[in-house]
Amino acid sequence: MKKIIAMLSVVLFSFGVAKAGELSITGSAKASYAITSSDGTAAKSNANKGLGISNEFTLGASGELDNGYTWTYAIDIDAVESGATNDDAKLTLTTPQGTIGMFLGEGALGVDNAGSQSVIARPSDTSYDELMFDTFDIDGYDNIQYHTPAGMIPFGITAKIGYAPSGNATAANDVLKTGATNDRVATADTVITNGVTADAGGSSVTHYQVKASEIPFLDGLTVGADYFEASGVIGASQQAPESGAYYFTYAAGPAVIGYSESFYAAAMDNIITEQVEKIENKKYSIGFNVNDNLSISYEVEKSNPHLSKGSTSYEQEASGLQAAYTMGGMTLGVAMNDLENASYTNNKDIKDTVFTVEMAF
Repeated sequence: MKKIIAMLSVVLFSFGVAKAGELSITGSAKASYAITSSDGTAAKSNANKGLGISNEFTLGASGELDNGYTWTYAIDIDAVESGATNDDAKLTLTTPQGTIGMFLGEGALGVDNAGSQSVIARPSDTSYDELMFDTFDIDGYDNIQYHTPAGMIPFGITAKIGYAPSGNATAANDVLKTGATNDRVATADTVITNGVTADAGGSSVTHYQVKASEIPFLDGLTVGADYFEASGVIGASQQAPESGAYYFTYAAGPAVIGYSESFYAAAMDNIITEQVEKIENKKYSIGFNVNDNLSISYEVEKSNPHLSKGSTSYEQEASGLQAAYTMGGMTLGVAMNDLENASYTNNKDIKDTVFTVEMAF
């Protein structure tokens, strides 16, 4: 890890000789209309119909150093009622030896959803908050990362490692330390889990990822895995938080199938009451390009909780049939999702239908 920090120091110094870069604005304007209803016998939810417009875009810059190394910078802007705020940023340098960078609320390395082929969004990630647990991810922390260069390892293998020197939910000032307006608060994913204290992020967090895309005799197959661990977590004497996942996708003509499995282990202290000990997820999907404009998909997500004292728990399932039609820079979409045992509550069944219009820029 000392080598990574030393490399990062060289990166920051090198920007002093960078050539003028290019600026860019990327994102999309997406409008949505959501209809949510319930046909279950428990915790019925017949919500009002909802209208929404996406409120985030990315400002980016890129350039080249005198030695041919390239750099990129990006910051996400959220448009909120009180004004625009910047909550995520990254600064990277790419060399023949790989890419190294600093990520503030960015740089996700989890692969638990990498197999998804849903053309709008995963069934558990649309308008209704069903509280399905996914894995921990390094982008919940301010972190530094190293990525191996393309082509260095056979079979199209790439590896990434992310390290957060503090897992606590503390503010990280910019280099000028000019006050609250320049602070970025990093909220750790492990905060207040099973009653563990608000500083449960621990002393550090490390996240590993590996992917392979050129597997012999299996054209069209991509596989990957990740593992997340936290060190020095306060109040986790029984179990420290950790998570991991693996996935694969296989493309055959106009169709692509995807599958993933993941586990999530919660931080646990010397507790008396029943708590969530771990959650195992399985997700499978298929996407199909009908023609150059029309794509359809179907996905199923299953999330199975395990309680510390073995009490009865209920598996949550989300399934969705979706379609997207593209005309130039505009995409029309519809997602028809069914949720069973939402929020891990028995017989809490929800129907969630979302219509979208998206303009890319």
